[in-house]
Amino acid sequence: MKRKNIFTLLFSFICFTGLGFANAKNPVFFNPAAENGMISIKKSQLSKDAAFVNYKVGEITVQLIAVIADDNTYRVSFNTCQSCNPSPKAYFLQKGRKLVCQNCGNQFTMNDVGAASFGCNPARIPFTQTDTEIFVSTEILEKAAPAFRLWQGMTK
Repeated sequence: MKRKNIFTLLFSFICFTGLGFANAKNPVFFNPAAENGMISIKKSQLSKDAAFVNYKVGEITVQLIAVIADDNTYRVSFNTCQSCNPSPKAYFLQKGRKLVCQNCGNQFTMNDVGAASFGCNPARIPFTQTDTEIFVSTEILEKAAPAFRLWQGMTK
């Protein structure tokens, strides 16, 4: 009986303090094909929650985070923590309304995606956009591939 009470108490602590996955978002993944040296992300598929966009460079998956910020602007970044890279856990997952580095634990809001290009944050990536789509150059993704060589983030 005592063991059951300890287990219940421990489970409750993990869930209510956010140490577990109780408040983690179910990630959304996209795998756009390249066309004319660009990948395209449809704006209609994005929301204020992070979407993860995969692009294969040989055997390496380069992953982006795409999201709509609170000011309704579209944000895109590489899904790797610049300070923690090349750690295999230098990637972000969404918990609640924040992105959390799986290596160091630093947290960022969706508004921080693509806002800075230094330090411990999701690395900025240039992109262009139309009314309906976001475009990222495959050349930029290919140049970034070495940073994802050891990366072990989720891809689906």
